[in-house]
Amino acid sequence: MANPNYIFTGKPTVTARYVVTDVAQQFAAAVRIPDKHHTVGVLITCEDNNVRFCLGGSTPTEGAAGLGHILYVGQSIKLANSYAISTFSYINAVAQSAGVLQVTFEFELGA
Repeated sequence: MANPNYIFTGKPTVTARYVVTDVAQQFAAAVRIPDKHHTVGVLITCEDNNVRFCLGGSTPTEGAAGLGHILYVGQSIKLANSYAISTFSYINAVAQSAGVLQVTFEFELGA
């Protein structure tokens, strides 16, 4: 599989490590919108154990019949709008597997 190139059009934050649990989570508003700056993108990479994610208000669930897309170890996804970022939720694909995400948010230039 080819490695995609990601274009950063905003000001990136420092990369943060998120440990995924068996409870669906979202990125806190304080992280997504610090000091009221507009979020223009986020790069999310699955580092350890597969993770399920949903967008648009759905809540992901674990297991073979779980709801949500699977982000496999080594895969990345780039969200490029504030609605997708604010509704992104994630959970372990398999119970008690403790997935790990590396996440870098982007904010509008000048922020």
